[in-house]
Amino acid sequence: MTGEDQPARQWRVLGRPRGRPPRITRPAIADAALAVGFDNLTLATVADRLQVAHSALYRHVADREDLVIVAINRALSTATWPEPTGEWRSDLESQAAALWDLLEAYPGLVKEFLKLKRFPEEVMRRFGVAVRRLTGYGFAVDDAFLAVDTVFDLAIDVFSRGQQMDTPTGGTNVRGSTADAWAEAVGAEVAPVMRLALSEPAKVWFERKLKLVLDGIAVGLVPP
Repeated sequence: MTGEDQPARQWRVLGRPRGRPPRITRPAIADAALAVGFDNLTLATVADRLQVAHSALYRHVADREDLVIVAINRALSTATWPEPTGEWRSDLESQAAALWDLLEAYPGLVKEFLKLKRFPEEVMRRFGVAVRRLTGYGFAVDDAFLAVDTVFDLAIDVFSRGQQMDTPTGGTNVRGSTADAWAEAVGAEVAPVMRLALSEPAKVWFERKLKLVLDGIAVGLVPP
């Protein structure tokens, strides 16, 4: 063996083993979870997607809730979030719209989120970004926190209720049957408005509510 052969041989012995890199990482698990979808999300379906043993996932996620959190963190971190606009109201509007679009992009996410016992880290990070933007416009920290919390809660609440009403139950249109029942309950004078509100797409109703909330923030929380 020549001296030139020795380094190559030594690399083969001591260097990094050849072969396919491991498939099991938290980012890979998160991507597989999002590909499976929240409505079908289990440790077994993710393992099947990754073509690994079900037990292999437990080295990276503790249980299904941890799997949901990993997936939500991935969804938020890879989403496109709006850049600062230079004006508090348009900033809140654009971030609320981005949150709504994210919930639409991942069916079942909002239902899973509302069941969690702890908040995903990326949700808290996005919340902190939104609060700091408002403080950058002169809001007091507690006022900025209240404003962002109200707007984000509004988006999640209206989206969630819209999903519930649009879900067929036993072949029945829930939105239609609910409109009939609620219109009858509120009385003849209010019934047309109730029917109109329930017939509008959830996003339209959300935008109308958001405008009302932003008007209230403008009056009550915006610094002089």
